[in-house]
Amino acid sequence: MELRIECRNFNLGRRLDALVNRKMEQVLRRLPQVDDVKVEITHEPNRSRQERYQAKLMVNIRGTVIRAERRGPSALSAVHSAASTLDKLAARFKGQVYRSLRTRDHVSIRQLQADEALELDRELARDLLAEEDSAITL
Repeated sequence: MELRIECRNFNLGRRLDALVNRKMEQVLRRLPQVDDVKVEITHEPNRSRQERYQAKLMVNIRGTVIRAERRGPSALSAVHSAASTLDKLAARFKGQVYRSLRTRDHVSIRQLQADEALELDRELARDLLAEEDSAITL
């Protein structure tokens, strides 16, 4: 698994780096088959102080990309909210994958009953043929 962190228009500090690593570990505990993770944090000098920093988190899982993007007044808050959104999306993705794998292996009760009835019919047919063969040889 490869973790890439890109910062635009500001420098990545130790505190922000530690936060990104910790948040990504939490997400990766839920999804162990991740190929790579890309974190992009951008500082945009604009009038709105609530939206100065933008965090984009992208996780590639066997060709499927899960992406979360959030804005905040600081880089830490933007990464924190984007990571929580990504964690929710990861839980949803994992649930969908688990359910689809489970339904592939699932056999309905009607199908089981039909298979049992077919097997009983085959056994009866074999018994009847065996009785006929024994009656003919006498």
